[in-house]
Amino acid sequence: MVRVSKSDVMASGETSTEYKDKQGGGAGQPLTKSENNDGKKTLTNGMSRVHRVMTDEEIAQGRQTRWTELEIHGKVKNLSPAVWQLTHLSALFLNNNQLSRLPPEIAQLTNLTMLDISNNKLRSLPTELGDMISLCHLYLNHNQLRVLPYELGKLFRIQTLGLQGNPLSPEISKIYHETNGAHKILQFLLDHLTSEFVKRIVLGTVSSYVKIFKATVKARTQKLTMIAF
Repeated sequence: MVRVSKSDVMASGETSTEYKDKQGGGAGQPLTKSENNDGKKTLTNGMSRVHRVMTDEEIAQGRQTRWTELEIHGKVKNLSPAVWQLTHLSALFLNNNQLSRLPPEIAQLTNLTMLDISNNKLRSLPTELGDMISLCHLYLNHNQLRVLPYELGKLFRIQTLGLQGNPLSPEISKIYHETNGAHKILQFLLDHLTSEFVKRIVLGTVSSYVKIFKATVKARTQKLTMIAF
């Protein structure tokens, strides 16, 4: 796993970043030279060495690093668009920062199975989060979430859903604290997503919801397949 640490690191235009690799040496970092002019990496043993940083051209060409887990911490407020190009990542840890929003581009990380965005300042979540159907573990603990997008109901592979410490509605909170509450919430959201689609049919605005309908049917089919086996 590669750990990136700096206040407001990854924000567009930032320079001079400190890196910590938990495994003491990996491939090039995802940041461009314009975002990390000194190119330093601090190893776990306290030693520093010049570290290779990927160029803009390499990122544009889709070049990937060898590591699949990335941790960004240190009161970060903004994330660089370069993060969403790391489509090979399987785990992303954004916990313990000061993020107030997640861009819809996060859905480009289609291989993520673990996403931890707990202990931030999120008031809402992008509906595109529901398209990340590879997710197995999603931690949203200790944010400022009052509602959850119905699209989260499409995350049929979820095994762990962390919601503690959010000012959620009494209805959602009650379901969450029931036995198997996390899966009941996802089913609750999926049911409402389906109801919303039906409502749009009645109102004659089907075209804008065709994609949602197909995703909902697919999610239900995959859930039934998992139960059958």
